[in-house]
Amino acid sequence: MFTIKVTTASGKEVIESGYGIQWTPYAFKLDYTDHNNRGDDLVLQPGDKAEIINNAGHTVARYVNDIKSQDALISITRPGTAL
Repeated sequence: MFTIKVTTASGKEVIESGYGIQWTPYAFKLDYTDHNNRGDDLVLQPGDKAEIINNAGHTVARYVNDIKSQDALISITRPGTAL
């Protein structure tokens, strides 16, 4: 299980846990399986940054949506719901 830490362009943090993480570069999207064994995803908005942290506390990957043309919002979606 990994920790997925997203820092939005406005400085807010979203922290999730998951495994089987896959990055879709052109969609700025992280697909993963959450702690309930359900498929989940995080979409990085312009200016957002994501870090994948292992159980030893080390960052093993970083992802950035470096387009800075609009305000950043983070979108977390689950089947049948949206936050």
